[in-house]
Amino acid sequence: MSTDVKLKLIQNGPLKVEGTVVVIHPDGKEEQKSNCYICRCGKSGNKPWCDGSHAK
Repeated sequence: MSTDVKLKLIQNGPLKVEGTVVVIHPDGKEEQKSNCYICRCGKSGNKPWCDGSHAK
């Protein structure tokens, strides 16, 4: 797994993750994701991942 990860803040939108990260959920479950979008608005029905709800 590459250690190079970039985070891009999208104006009025999600946090774009470029690279591979491991996300640890509140229940301790670990999930590996690559090139994904993390919700910043709190409206997503699929948290922590963005589902485009911020645009509605």
